[in-house]
Amino acid sequence: MNSPQPRKRGLTYGRLLTVMGAAIALAITLALVQSVLIADHLGFDEIGYEMLAAASYDRSELTRAELEQHRGGSGRIQGTVIYVKTSEGNWAKLAVEFSHRFWSPKLQFVIYQGQVFDSQGRRIGDPIYNQYIQLPQRFDIDAALTLERGASPAGVDLAFVERAVADQSLIAINGAAFALPRAQELRRR
Repeated sequence: MNSPQPRKRGLTYGRLLTVMGAAIALAITLALVQSVLIADHLGFDEIGYEMLAAASYDRSELTRAELEQHRGGSGRIQGTVIYVKTSEGNWAKLAVEFSHRFWSPKLQFVIYQGQVFDSQGRRIGDPIYNQYIQLPQRFDIDAALTLERGASPAGVDLAFVERAVADQSLIAINGAAFALPRAQELRRR
C-alpha cells in the first residue's frame, strides 16, 4: 500500500500563477476606478486662454507645500497646474512641482509642460516640456530659458528659492504674478 504523499507547502507554480492573476486583476480594477474618478478632469491641452484671462492673478509667491497640497486637483495632469501673468504681459499655463531626478540628490523645480499665450489668445513659441531647473535659478517663461542660459534679466518671471531644507518657494519677479486654479475649475462642466 502506498501512503499518501504529504502536501507541498510554500509557493508552488500553481499558487504563483493564482497570486499573479489576482495582482493583475487588482491593478486593472484600480486603473478603471481611477479613470472613472478623473474622467471629468480637463487635460492640459483643454485649459484654454479664456480660463487664463479670467483668473485672478493675486499671488506673488507659491510655496512647495501649497503646490503639493493642490497637486491632486490637477486630475490627469502630472504636477500642479498654475497660471502665470508673465513680466511681458502674456499668459501662461504650467504643470509644475518641486522634485528630484533619480540621478541627482538635489531638489529641482520641474515644469512638466507649459504654453504661453499673447493678449489675443494666440500661442507664443513652442510648448514647454520637461524643464528641470536647479535651485536657485531664475526662469523666463516667454523665452523658456533660465537666466544662466541666456534669458534677459528684465524678462525673467520666476525665481526658485530655498530658505531651508523643507522650505522652497516659487517667487514672481519683474511684475509677473500667479493664479492657482481651484480643483473645480479644472473639471468639465
